[in-house]
This record gives sequence, structure tokens and C-alpha cells, in this order.
Amino acid sequence: MNLIVDIGNTSIKVAQFEKGNCRDIKRFKDQRLFLQYVSSISANNAIISSVRSDSFTDEVVNLFLEPLLLTVNTDLPIINSYKTPETLGNDRIANAVGAFNALPNQNTLIIDAGTCLKFDFIDAYNNYIGGSISPGLKMRFKALHTFTDNLPLIDDVEINQLIGTDTTSSIQVGVYQGIIAEISNMISQYERKYDNLNLILTGGDLCSFLDIELSQKNSIFADEFHTLKGLNTILNYNVRK
Repeated sequence: MNLIVDIGNTSIKVAQFEKGNCRDIKRFKDQRLFLQYVSSISANNAIISSVRSDSFTDEVVNLFLEPLLLTVNTDLPIINSYKTPETLGNDRIANAVGAFNALPNQNTLIIDAGTCLKFDFIDAYNNYIGGSISPGLKMRFKALHTFTDNLPLIDDVEINQLIGTDTTSSIQVGVYQGIIAEISNMISQYERKYDNLNLILTGGDLCSFLDIELSQKNSIFADEFHTLKGLNTILNYNVRK
């Protein structure tokens, strides 16, 4: 059994994989509850991906006998052509590896709608090129509230409107339609450059964007747990070496 630990900025996800299949996924915001849960699990292999402080990451690593800590030096089943790999987020490389595992030797654009809106591209030669990062849904709401005196903080999105009829709905429509336009435009630019483009949609805000009208030229896959599957692929690759 493989244990996947994905320590993000806002929450921690723990997944158990058996023979490539995900058996169980849990999310934690309380570090103490997370540590109690992980300490009770017996796994053959474990991978830890973390963006938290070194002290907390080390505490998690020490819970296991020989875990794989994902770093810039971790061996990958793809070619990483990112010019500054030491600055590349673990979630982005895991998404690229997940795309390689699901759709090898194909041009694939991964769209991750989470804290940030991330686009990552892996080509038909299994070469990770890079992508782009912009503010995500909640970050855009927070920015409008933080950098103005009178705009309220919005914590949900209205997806059935084009015209806001008050300040709250105007913010909701503006943020949502802005992200839709960004996604659609980015896909169109990739389509013009790369043939037979596949799309993988993932991330914590995935459900807010499932109704986007995308080009029928694309093969489209929505997978909330794509990043975790990518981490599991990295773990298996290193265990089998």
C-alpha cells in the first residue's frame, strides 16, 4: 500500500493507493489531527510533498522509516525542461507526471483551479515545458476586498449571471467571467500551437468551472484527485528503480 501525503498551504491531503487504485482520501486543516491519523497508518511506501516549513515537514518525514520526500532532486519518469526547477511547485510537477501516466506521448494541458489558477503543459515527447500561474477564485475575491476601501469580501461565486445587479453580484460575475475568459483564451492559444491537445481539469475549485464550454476538438478529463495520482506515480517510479 502506498501512502500519499500532500501538505499544501491551506490543507493537508492524505491518500492511500492499492495497486494503482485510490482507496481513501482525507483532508486536514488541523496539524495535530493530521499527525494522529498518519501515525496510525502502516504503509509499504510513502511520499511526502510539502510547501510548509522545514520543521513541520521534518516532523512528518520522521513518522516513516524511509519515505520519499519530493524535492528538485527526485527522479521523475518525464523530462523536466523548466528553466528554474528549484522554484517549481511540487503540485505542478505532480500534475505533469499525472498527465504522463494517464496520457503518455500526448500533448496535454493541465488546468489546476485552486488557490492559484495554474496551467501546465507536457508535450508528446513526455517533456514538461512549463505553463503559467495567476490568482485563483478566492484570491481574486480577497484582492478586491483588501486593496479597496468599500468592496465586501465575497466567499462564493455566482455562475448563472452575466450582469451583476448589485455590488456583490457584480464582483461574483466579474471574477468568475474573468477566470472563464482566461481559461478559454489560454486553451485557444495552446490549440493553435499544439495538435491533438488533451485537457485535464483539476483543483479544489474544479466544481465551479465544470460547465465551461470548451472546444470539442479536445479530449477533456476532469479529475479532482489528479495531483495525488501524479504523486503516486512518482512514488512507484522511485520504488521500482
